[in-house]
Amino acid sequence: MTRYCANRDGNHTGELNVCAPCARRFREALASIMVDTPALLLIANRQAGTGENDHTGIRGRSAHAPLLLHEQAWELHCRAEQLVRLAALQCGCPPAVRRTAGIPELARGILKDDRPLLAAPDARLWWRDVVDMAGKVNRAVDPPQTRVAFGACPFCTNGVVWGEPRAHMGACRSCGAEVNRTYVPDRLLDRLAKSDRKGTPKQLSDQCAKAGIRLPAATIRTWIHQKRLTPDPHGYVTLRDIVPLLRDRAR
Repeated sequence: MTRYCANRDGNHTGELNVCAPCARRFREALASIMVDTPALLLIANRQAGTGENDHTGIRGRSAHAPLLLHEQAWELHCRAEQLVRLAALQCGCPPAVRRTAGIPELARGILKDDRPLLAAPDARLWWRDVVDMAGKVNRAVDPPQTRVAFGACPFCTNGVVWGEPRAHMGACRSCGAEVNRTYVPDRLLDRLAKSDRKGTPKQLSDQCAKAGIRLPAATIRTWIHQKRLTPDPHGYVTLRDIVPLLRDRAR
């Protein structure tokens, strides 16, 4: 009788309840947990202390001194340890009954023989829990770099150029063009310099924001008050008249 993978990907299985690619991914996830959890534990304890001297000069007793842990990292480490220990117990690994056994030791024991997990009726649940946990631990240890918007893409209509905060180059999510971050505002200002659009200070501030340029409406009103901008009889200002002032502000 043909058996199929418990993950319902249509692949055939052998003696296990998951296919060979899923078994390989399970082992890679477990190895990732084994490698990443020591770093996660360091993150969790990075701010740990034994108490500071208070204003009276008396050192706080450890029973009452606050333990400054990275709470989320510590909680994730505890959940990972609980999962790996339960898996090790399922596999009959001797270290699983020792409270002093850490995650790397338990994971190595499971990797020696993971058949009790992958051949079990609930193999799909074990697979899902281990793979999900590996992803969470990895993201905690090596979080993705925060990306910021540099501004509107100069090469397409609605694209926005994104990049790492200190990077010189960014990429447009719409057209895929790689753009130097200093080129974005220059091209934007060139585009705005040709615009005949008019509006109130608030409307022009919103237009600049859409183009990736932060220009508060209060700044435009100040320029009008300083006679650096001249509104029409309706109180509207032309967008292109703002560009020279933006260039001066950037210098």
